[in-house]
Amino acid sequence: MLSLAENQSLSGTKSSLSKALNLLVVIAERGRNGITVSSAAKRSGIHVATAHRLMTALVEEDFLSFDPYTKLYHLGLMPYEIVARAGSDLEFLVLRKSLHPVLERVQAEVGGVASLSVISRNEALCVDVIEGQSDISLNTLKVGSRRPLGAGAASLSLLAALGEEEREAVIQRESERYRKYGNLTAEFVRAACAELPENGHVFNAQIIPGIGAVGVPLFTAAGALACAVSITNTVSRLSPERRRDIALALVQAARAAGFQAMDIA
Repeated sequence: MLSLAENQSLSGTKSSLSKALNLLVVIAERGRNGITVSSAAKRSGIHVATAHRLMTALVEEDFLSFDPYTKLYHLGLMPYEIVARAGSDLEFLVLRKSLHPVLERVQAEVGGVASLSVISRNEALCVDVIEGQSDISLNTLKVGSRRPLGAGAASLSLLAALGEEEREAVIQRESERYRKYGNLTAEFVRAACAELPENGHVFNAQIIPGIGAVGVPLFTAAGALACAVSITNTVSRLSPERRRDIALALVQAARAAGFQAMDIA
C-alpha cells in the first residue's frame, strides 16, 4: 500500500502530466502563430508560473520550441517525430474523419452504438465509437481497443472480407484467443464469415450476453479492403429483418461517402 506521501506525489505527477498535455493541445491549436506563456496559461486555466515551468520542460524535451525574440512558443520536433513513427496507422485518422459524420447519421437513424474498425498489425483496431443517445454502453470497446480478427462484428467483417487462405490462417492462429471473448469459438467465426458473400453483412452475438452487432466491410474505389463499420444493440432489437435494415443503412451511407460495399441480400 502506498504511503500518504507517495499518494500525494503520484497525484501531483498525474496533475502535472495532465496540465502539460493540455498545454501541448493549446499550443498546437495556435499553429504557425505561436503563443505566449501568459496566453497559454490563460487558455489552459493554470497559473502562469506553472505553465512556464511545464513549457520550459517541454522545450528541453523538444516537444515545444521557444523563440526568445518574439517570446512565442510553437510545437517542437518531437510531436512530429511521434506522428512519423506511427507510420501507416495515420491513414486510419483520415478514415475516421471521413466516416465519422456518416456513422453519426446512421447511428441517429437506427440507434445502438456505431463503431469503425481497421486492420492494424494483424488485429482489429477500433478507431471510432459513436454512442449518441443510445441506452446501451460498450464498456469493453473503446477507441484504441485491439481485438483478434473475428472478435466483434466489425472485426468479423474485416476477417470475412479477406481471402479464404488468409482468413483460415487467422482463424487457426487466433482460435485460443477467441475463447476469452464470451462464447466465441473458431467454429462460429468460420461459419459466420461464410455468410458474408450471401448476405453482404455479418452478425455476432457471442461475446456479451444479450448484446449483438451487425457488421459491414467497406472497400476503396479500387476494391481494396479499407475498414468495417458496425451497429451494436440488444439482441431483442436485432431481428433478422432489422439486421438487414441496419446493414442496408450502413451500406447506403458508406457508398454516398465514396466507399464500396457488398450488396445486402
